[in-house]
This record gives sequence, C-alpha cells and structure tokens, in this order.
Amino acid sequence: MLQPFPPPLARTLVGGLRDLVAVEGGASDEQARLLRSLGVHLLGLTPDELTASAPLPPEELAARLPDDDSRRRFLQLALMLELCRHPRSAAQLQRLEAFSGAFGMHGVELRLVQDLFHRTAAEATASFVRCYAAFMPELSARHGALMADPSKQPGKDQGGDPGDAFFAQVQGLRDCPHGSLGWAFVQFYARNGLPLPARNTPNPAYYVSHDMNHVITGYEPTGPGEIALGAFKLALRNDDANWMASLANFLIHEVGLFVHGDDSQFVPYGGDGEPYNGLNGKRGALDLPGAPELLAEAWRRGAACSGDFSRLDHLALASEPLLEIRRRFHVLPLERPMLDEPEFWPSDG
Repeated sequence: MLQPFPPPLARTLVGGLRDLVAVEGGASDEQARLLRSLGVHLLGLTPDELTASAPLPPEELAARLPDDDSRRRFLQLALMLELCRHPRSAAQLQRLEAFSGAFGMHGVELRLVQDLFHRTAAEATASFVRCYAAFMPELSARHGALMADPSKQPGKDQGGDPGDAFFAQVQGLRDCPHGSLGWAFVQFYARNGLPLPARNTPNPAYYVSHDMNHVITGYEPTGPGEIALGAFKLALRNDDANWMASLANFLIHEVGLFVHGDDSQFVPYGGDGEPYNGLNGKRGALDLPGAPELLAEAWRRGAACSGDFSRLDHLALASEPLLEIRRRFHVLPLERPMLDEPEFWPSDG
C-alpha cells in the first residue's frame, strides 16, 4: 500500500517533478495543473510550499532518494506527467530518461513510452499489447472451478479459459439482490450501454475483474475515471501488473494510442490520434475539468484501503451488499461522486 508522504520527501519529489517538466520553456498548462494537483492533493504541500520547492536535477534527486520504493513512485508520477505533454516532446522524454538513468531503473514502462517516439503508432501498440499480455492472467477474474483446465485449452493464456459455468454466473448477476455487488455490476453495464461479458467479448475474465473494480471504487468508465482507477490500484498494490494497467489507461485516454476495447490495432480517432475529437492533439483526459484532482484523490483513496480487493473472486462476492464490501475494505467515498449513490457508501460514523 502507498504510505503517507512525510513533508521532506514530498518536497523532494516535487523538486524532481519540477525539474522534469522544465524543458522547452517549462511545463505545459496541462502538466502544470497536474503537478499542482499532485503536490497539493496527494503529497500534502501547500501551494506556497509547492512554488517554493526548488527544481532538483536527476543526479541530485537520486542522491536524496536512496531507496528503490521512493524512486519507483517518482518515476510513476514522472511518467504520468511526461505523457501529459502535448504535442509529444523529445526533450521531455530525454529528461525522463535522465532521471531513469540516474536511478539505474530501466523498466519496460519506459521502453514502451520510448516506442511512441521511435516507432510507428501501430508498432508501438503491438509492442504494448505483447508486453501487457503477460500480465493479463494476474489482472483477470479469479473463479476457480469456473475456469476451464488450461491444459485442455491449447493456445489459451496461462490463466485458463472461462468455462460455461463462468458465463452462466456472469449472466446470473441479473438476479442478484438490489444493492449487491452483482446488481451494481449489471447497473454499471446498463447505464453505459454495454452488454455483459460473453464468449464473444475479448478477454472476458479480464473485463469482469476490471469492471468489478470500477463498481467498488465508484469510478465511471470515462477517460478521467479510467486513469483514476489505474492510480487507485497502483496505490493499493504497487506491482508491475498494476503499473502496466495504469500505463494502459494513459495510452488509451491521454495519448490516444489505441481504442479502448481493441487490443490489436491503432485507430486514430481524434486530431493527431488523441482521444478527444476536435482538440488537435493538444489535450488529453487529464486536461478536462476536475481530472487532475480526481487522479490525485485516487492515489489517496487506494492508499487508505485496509486490504486489496482488486483481484478477489468477485463473482463469489456478487450477492454481498456493495455497502458492506466497501466498508470491509475501507473504500472511502469520492469527494465529488461520479454517480449519485449515497446509500451504498459507508457513513463517516
């Protein structure tokens, strides 16, 4: 779980982030808004402290962040800021590479961002999909006997192929009692105009798990909501699978690299491939009103949880009240709910 940031560490992280975006005339408007939101709403600095934090170049920051956990968190925040610069900037990428080099940390996430500059969009998409495939079993629903024996399913992921019982139980969620997790899952799909996962759904076990987490956390499947869910889970469990999932949300909703729900081919659907038509590639999801604050809050909400519910057997919990699941795992209500459902959140008392 993400631990609270003591003020000295918070100021150090902000100093590094300020240096990161100090290229080509300084931070873009979107980067500046996100950095301010992270500094105030996640790291706990006042606006004056944020402004007073001196930029820390890569080698100096590395000297002040000796532990790998702090360096990893910095790179996660830095990568988010890097992807929020529109249009893409080679100088910005080089500054991110300098921090990575100073830390001696060269993960696959950085390489995938480098692909955006050095490969075509279709090649970058294919590279990401290949890397992400290795994490799909971890991020997919756990359903025990509902999953067919993978040894009898040649060519399927090592997580097993959903059997008939899996799809029957997904369809059976329609019969779950009012207020239950399963009922809320069906409502989530209905109000977003989506059919329940079925055999013709790409990666159905993955989407059951992913969307159950949408329901429990209260994030709707908008661009900002998807990015916030990725950060929430990364604060909940800082492993490579969740980092890749968070990166996927950024590549879809901030960069516009590939279309949500299509895991094979780049299809541009906005100016210069960005995901919001009419903005000419100059803005992404985190430039929308309230989106930076939603992301910063997601980090805090994930850290406040008492346990990791993200990879449970959600179908086994489907008949349980959503309110009780949120209470059990200490899932805090959103400060500005994306959906009006006060009866399904624990009260302050």
